[in-house]
Amino acid sequence: MRADYNFQEAEDLEITVEDENGLEVTNEIVVQKTGLPTADRNDENGASGSNGDFDVGWELDTTDIDEGQYTITVEGTEDLTFGDASETVTVNITSDQQASLNLDNDEVVQGENLQFNVENSPEGNYHVVLVESSEFRDGITADQASRIFRNVGDVQEVGLVDNTGPVSASTVASNVGSDQEVADVTRYAYGVVEIDGGSGVGSIETQFLDDSSVDVELYPASDSSNDGYASGGSHASSVTVRDTDNDGTDDSEAAIVTDLLETDDDQSFDVVEGEITLDSPSGAYVTGSQIDVNGTANQGVDQVALYARDNNDYELIEIDGSNTVSVDGDDTFSEEDVILSQGSKGGNSIVSLPGSYRIGVIDVQDADLDSDGTVDDTLTTSDFNSGVSGATALRVTDTALNGTFTTYNGQIASDDGQIDVDGQAPGKDNVIVAFVDSRGNAAAQVVSVDDDDSFSEEDIDITSLSEGTVTAHILSSGRDGEYGDTGTSSDSAFVNTIETGYAGGSSTGDQVREQILANTVDDTASDDLIVNEQFRLTDGLTTIESASSPVEANGTLEVQGNTNRVPDDNTITVEILNSEDESVTVESTDEWGSDGQWSINVDLSDVDIEPGNYTVEADDGDNTDRTSVTVVEAGSLEEEQPDTETPEPDTETPEPDTETPEPDTETPEPDTETPEPDTETEEATTEASGPGFTAAIALIALVAAALLAVRRDN
Repeated sequence: MRADYNFQEAEDLEITVEDENGLEVTNEIVVQKTGLPTADRNDENGASGSNGDFDVGWELDTTDIDEGQYTITVEGTEDLTFGDASETVTVNITSDQQASLNLDNDEVVQGENLQFNVENSPEGNYHVVLVESSEFRDGITADQASRIFRNVGDVQEVGLVDNTGPVSASTVASNVGSDQEVADVTRYAYGVVEIDGGSGVGSIETQFLDDSSVDVELYPASDSSNDGYASGGSHASSVTVRDTDNDGTDDSEAAIVTDLLETDDDQSFDVVEGEITLDSPSGAYVTGSQIDVNGTANQGVDQVALYARDNNDYELIEIDGSNTVSVDGDDTFSEEDVILSQGSKGGNSIVSLPGSYRIGVIDVQDADLDSDGTVDDTLTTSDFNSGVSGATALRVTDTALNGTFTTYNGQIASDDGQIDVDGQAPGKDNVIVAFVDSRGNAAAQVVSVDDDDSFSEEDIDITSLSEGTVTAHILSSGRDGEYGDTGTSSDSAFVNTIETGYAGGSSTGDQVREQILANTVDDTASDDLIVNEQFRLTDGLTTIESASSPVEANGTLEVQGNTNRVPDDNTITVEILNSEDESVTVESTDEWGSDGQWSINVDLSDVDIEPGNYTVEADDGDNTDRTSVTVVEAGSLEEEQPDTETPEPDTETPEPDTETPEPDTETPEPDTETPEPDTETEEATTEASGPGFTAAIALIALVAAALLAVRRDN
């Protein structure tokens, strides 16, 4: 016991020791009450060193005292027994001290790191902590087994021990037979831990342990009693033991801790199987298409492998020339723009054909069943499911093709000589567009397909074609990537064949088309795809179909027409010309649809235009068309109110209809009186039959007929 103080001139220090019951045992435990010699009190670790520089010290002998808790107080001998002049410490004295082992968790997911602490051991001691080889995971390599204890914290050394003692990983690897595991040729994996700062901290890599209950064993500190099996922090190869053969000298024995010593402590923890999730691909996949492969894995999984299963075993999928995918530090894995059907493995072959399959991902540790350091090409369903793995359903569909060419009113103007195409081709990197005219000329080019399976190409040159009917084609080499049975998988090579082989000679357009079809979609066992369209390549044409006439001087003239020109690249201008062929106003547009119908509204409200006849001219830069319109006074078209107000009489019509019965009711009165003129007529006829009377009678008859007609109109 050593101490410093600063009141030497006032009084001396004294030491007092009490047991846990408060009984003073100073005389029993303090050997030298007068203090240690200078050499001893200047050395923290004993008389042989010089690490300390203390004012006073005492030697304590704990040999004959009971184990328990003791309180030691150092203070002045007289008045200085309080405050900073007094110091008290408590110590535990045991008869047989054993170190203890504490684990941070009693359950971990396979692949997580598990921290541990060695406690209740004097500072500077070295302890071996070990896991027996029966706890090793199947399929691990010797190097991986040697790293079960991580070389971190207070761990001074890690490694493996076999029946001869500590052994290198390379030696273990060479000792493993074809049908053996690393566990078959080793005893345990160990770590030598130093007590530093009151405890020794270490960590276990659980990805190399079996998913079961694992025992961790702590052995006593290395000292003279075990011949220093780990003196200096290194596991000894051998130790000296008692003379067992009675030859008068001690024997040497391999330093296998499990054979030499009993444990100070042991703890168990459960390793549960981890999980790997495959997020993509899943659901549907178009064979030949690019797709991202990604998912998540547990901590400790460094690499994964992808497999596909049809009906029986899981077959390896090669990804961009590699059999594995690395797991990043955030426990995710990802590979972009992967074509699953491209590769030399059985899994690549499976997903190259349409069908419903299982696709899965597995920790490479569980995919190397023969422990040769590489994943196996084939795993049984049982092998796959027993490892750290995950799988999902995948429906593989065949390649597809659709697309359309942009024409205007079914035509392309030879003045433009260009055409656009767009569409979708899932599973393909490229397609071919080809054009054939009636004279057997052909134009073709390769169009690339984007990552979203769409393609689009503008301003395709067709100026080499003759005017007339032109057939347009989109070609895909299908699932096998080969055009028909030609053996040609190069898109550019087949373009050259179309332009210089099938066309360019004496073949007609029909013959060129027949050759294209015969060597692609119509070839034997071909899976090629084609889209066909037709349009006319003709002179540019822009026409006026209608113009709103008459139009008021402050109104809007609506002009509509048709064209076969390409919008954006061309502009249609509508100009109003007077009788002197002078321009009054101009409007234009460069927007219209594929039907070729264009429309322009000419606002006359801000134009100084007089009533009269005018000419409207549409011009696309190469072609013109004209029509006549009439401009009338502002507001003159609105003066034709009768037409506009016609509904008003219609609305009031029911009123006369309602009152109609009144004249109908009174109608009999004139009808009743009608016989009077008729009677008188007869009398007149009887009384006179001369010509004068005849004329009078005729006149009366006409008047009566007129009255009757009026009544009927009413």
